Amino acid sequence: MSNYITTNIRLLEEDYSRLKEEAFRKRKSLSAVIRDKVSKKKVDRKNYAKLLISIKGDWFDPKELEENRKQVEEQLKKRAL
Repeated sequence: MSNYITTNIRLLEEDYSRLKEEAFRKRKSLSAVIRDKVSKKKVDRKNYAKLLISIKGDWFDPKELEENRKQVEEQLKKRAL
């Protein structure tokens, strides 16, 4: 049996209403719907690797990235399998 922790969160009224509606439609508790959403993977590993490769920004040196791009892509492909 799983151990659950009780907590309080603040939701926007629109989000709360949408989640309550979903719970009603699925005949589940609001807690069950929220747990399902929290535990779901947002991006599968393959798409996550593509996303990481496509990120542009100033948090890395673009020249360094280009030099190591093939190595990074190979490592991400292996992890995605």
